[in-house]
Amino acid sequence: MAAAVVTEFPVTSDVIEIADGPNSGLKRRIGSLGPRVVGATTIMGVATFLILVGLAFVNARINERLFELTNLEAEINQIQQSIGVLELQDENAKTPIEVERLADGYLAMTKADSSTQIQVRSEHLAIGNPLGAPLRAGLTSTNPIGVDQLLAGTAVPASPSNGR
Repeated sequence: MAAAVVTEFPVTSDVIEIADGPNSGLKRRIGSLGPRVVGATTIMGVATFLILVGLAFVNARINERLFELTNLEAEINQIQQSIGVLELQDENAKTPIEVERLADGYLAMTKADSSTQIQVRSEHLAIGNPLGAPLRAGLTSTNPIGVDQLLAGTAVPASPSNGR
């Protein structure tokens, strides 16, 4: 069998005791600094990630608005081109040839035999006079023959260079 020998070693004061000295405080501070650094780094990393996500969102909104702006500019260019075409058509419609074609065709007008112009004054048209008030003796609103005589008296022949 086995025999067990137990010897007791006396514990004396020769054992070195570790006292709290300057090195132990430094070790305690260094040991507690590690988790603090990790915590601060984690918080900064999360903050940086949130900032990057926010910037990505803002960039997406800016790109969306830029796309809309580009589409609106293209639409404005198309509208300006169509306005230019309409202005050209309007200018062409106001040319003397087009006016004459419209007068001869659609309005069924005929050309004048002479280029006599009649100058009509405001008193001939009763502008500024009350309705029904006679302009002169013998000329009333019920006397159209008097108007024809008045207009015939004011007829001034136009010069051939006038063109009207």
